[in-house]
Parts: sequence; structure tokens; C-alpha cells
Amino acid sequence: MFKLRMMQVLVTGIVIAAPAIAYAAGPYALITGRRDPRVIVVDISKAMDPANNGTQKAIISRVRISPDVSAIEPSRIDAKYIGVTQVSAEALPNNIVIGPGGKAYIADHTGISRPADVESGMPHGYPGALTVLDLKKALDPVNNNTMKAIDAIYYSGGSGPAGIIITPDGKYAMVANSEGMGNEDGANEIGIINLTSKRLERVVSLARGTGGHMAQTAGHSCDEIYLNPALVPHISPDPNWGCFSDPNGMAYTPRHGGYVFTANEGTHDVSVINVARAINGASDWETFRIPVERGPWAIVASPDGSLIALTNRDNDENDEAGQFISLIDVDKAIAKSPKAEIARVLVGTDDPQGQSHPFSLSFTPDGSHIVVANDLAANLSVVDVKKAVSGDPHPEIARIPLQLPTGTPSGIKPRPRAVNVTPDGRYAIVAGGEPNAKAGGTLWVVDLQALKVVGTVTGVGNEPYLLAVVAGDS
Repeated sequence: MFKLRMMQVLVTGIVIAAPAIAYAAGPYALITGRRDPRVIVVDISKAMDPANNGTQKAIISRVRISPDVSAIEPSRIDAKYIGVTQVSAEALPNNIVIGPGGKAYIADHTGISRPADVESGMPHGYPGALTVLDLKKALDPVNNNTMKAIDAIYYSGGSGPAGIIITPDGKYAMVANSEGMGNEDGANEIGIINLTSKRLERVVSLARGTGGHMAQTAGHSCDEIYLNPALVPHISPDPNWGCFSDPNGMAYTPRHGGYVFTANEGTHDVSVINVARAINGASDWETFRIPVERGPWAIVASPDGSLIALTNRDNDENDEAGQFISLIDVDKAIAKSPKAEIARVLVGTDDPQGQSHPFSLSFTPDGSHIVVANDLAANLSVVDVKKAVSGDPHPEIARIPLQLPTGTPSGIKPRPRAVNVTPDGRYAIVAGGEPNAKAGGTLWVVDLQALKVVGTVTGVGNEPYLLAVVAGDS
């Protein structure tokens, strides 16, 4: 059904060639543990072995992405980050991408935070970090539960980082900071990290918003909020969201010299960014904004870079979950066309007013299909790209339920969030789980030819968010 045209690894944010590193088996999934401050490494071939179904046996390593505060050395992290280490370390890894040179890059959403806040459900508004792992060390079981795979840690340039892209030459990382200091709202910042000189080179700010879908309450116009930080919404839902872009996911396309698209959850739109101009500090680096249905969160580029797909996840003004993904024509977006959004696809539900809460998504390596993890609907959508682009009313060609393995405690819900596709295009790897269910995350292996789950792994993090897939032996 889905044939591989070229060996690639598809990850949220950027598509790059698979690392030229051979391992004993694989492919492997690397899952962000979120409230478990580790990356969990799963051998996918072991996950499909019926003898391992519904167990943790396919997990080969759990790699820490942050040291204890006392172990952080100034040489290992930006000085600005050192300045906030007065509390206990509680990393919150929420995104991972694979870059060139055998490195994995992880967004640490909280950087340094209090464990009590992470566990209480308010892990927001903390200075963030970008952790770099040596991929070969991360996949080596000898480094299980250690910090030995950590190559570097950088300050993200703001709070609550989520989106990451690595430039194709491996010289720069761009990190989208989705939160303001001390608040879930209030961010416009993108940190640009020079990976050669190993420092945060600059922080650029997206244009401010003018309000969301709901009217601002009295005394809370965007101008008033900008002048008084005490008015910035602290946590969603809040009708006064919409003054800050709060960028989350990022996607890179090489077209026209290299552009990045950011999913701006706060302002319900997508920014178009000229990468070279942003890196060089030019004033005209953000070139265009594309309105979308609501609260975009995850965003990916097609393998050929011609399309951008994103999830319309939810609205922070009233907490209403979404049910659509959007497709953007890259050339039209760069040309500043008001018709750059070319399709809006209902996923996970047949009800246009339903709340499937599409969380993340991934193209298949040949670009023919998109798979979408629907958090509240507990299913995986398969979308035919040609049908979506042509305006076919039913581009969602399959909807696969994701159930928890036998023996899962009652009351726990699947909550699938992360999804990616194996390099051969055959399997979708999905992960999810509720918050604060210790080691309560689940990974599903979905056969995209048979359109069914063919393996599950338990104990995958605590509310895992996003994942990457790398090839093993060919």
C-alpha cells in the first residue's frame, strides 16, 4: 500500500536522511517520556513479536535528558539557564527530532522546574532547554537510566519550548518557545542556537497578535496586556488568549532557499519564516501569516517539501478540542497567497462539531498519505493526500481504533498523541497515555497495509508526547 521511494526518517519538524549507523535489529522508536524525564527507546521488531505484546520487553533503554541541578556545569549549558537553577530539576521532554551526524534533539519543556508543579498539572512557564543526545549512545542499552548519552544542553531562549528544526547543514537549531515566563500564554520567541559555536546566538520574536476568536474581556485588550504582564493569561482556558502567538511545532522545507512554518497555537495561524534571514538577524524574517481553523499544534512538511500539514488541536480561549487537520501549499504561502491553506480535513470523527483532538501527524515516506493520532477519539486516521488536495469530501480513508493492552488498570484512557512512520512506510508507530500514570504510557505498532494494530508496548513514559523513528540494520 505504501511503498518506500527513498530511505528517510520522518520526524515532527524536519525530514532528513536516516543516520548512517547500523544496529543489531530495529527500527527503533525514541519516545519523549514527558513527565518521565527520559527518552524511551523501543525496538520495533521486538514490539511486533507476539511473545512481547502488552509488555515492556521491547524497551531496550530509558535515557535521561537532563542532569540533576548539582550536576549541571556552566560549560554544559548557557549561562542564562544556570541562573534559574534554584529549584529541583524536573525535565519535561515533549518533542524529539533526528538531525545530521547521529544526533537527537529533545525539547525540554520546563528546563528546570519544581516536581510538584509537574505532577500537579501546571508544568508551564519555566525556562526551557534543548538537549542533544548522541544517537548511538542513546540506542546502546549500557546507557540505560544514565546521562551518558547527553552531548550538550542549551537554553532554548524562552519558556516552554516545543518545536524544533535543525538546518540541513547541521549548523543551527531553531526552537519555538510556546509559553511566557510564569504563564502558559505570553510567548513569541524563537531561539536560534549555533551548534558549531555551541551557544544561543539570538532570540527573535514573532509578530504579536490582535486577539483570538473570542472578544477580550474589559480591561484586557492586547494593548493593555502588552503593557501589563500581570494581565497575561496564566493557564488555559482564558478568553483573553490571542495576543501572543505561542508557537509550538515547526516544520522545515528546502523550497525557495529554506523556510520554516510555525504552528501558532495562541493566534490560530501559521507563520512563514525565511530561515537565512532569521539566522542573520534581518528584520523581515517573518514573511507571512496563514489563518487556520483553531490552535495549531503539530506541523510537518511533506517529503518533497511542497506541502505543510498541521493539526488544529484546540482553542485555549474556551478549551474546545478540534477535529481538523489543515494542508498548506508551500509555494502559495511563500508567495503570500491568501489561499495558501488548500484543504481542511475532518479526522477521527464523523461529526464536524466533534472533539477528536488531533494531536500529531506524519507523512508516509512517499508523501502519499498522512497518519494522524487523535487524542480524545483514541484512534489513528489515515488520510489520502491526493484526495485531500483535490477536494474529495472523504480523504480520510481509514480510522483505526487504539485500545489499551489487557491488564491496564481501569479508568486509564489510551490518549494517543505521538505518531511517526517507519522508514519503509509499512508501520505507523503511535504512543500516548494519561498524565501522572507512572510508566503508564503505551506504544502501538500499526500495520498500514493491514490497517490494524500488530503490537503494543507498555511502560512507555508518563504521558508521552512525540516520537522519532530511526532505522536499524538494512
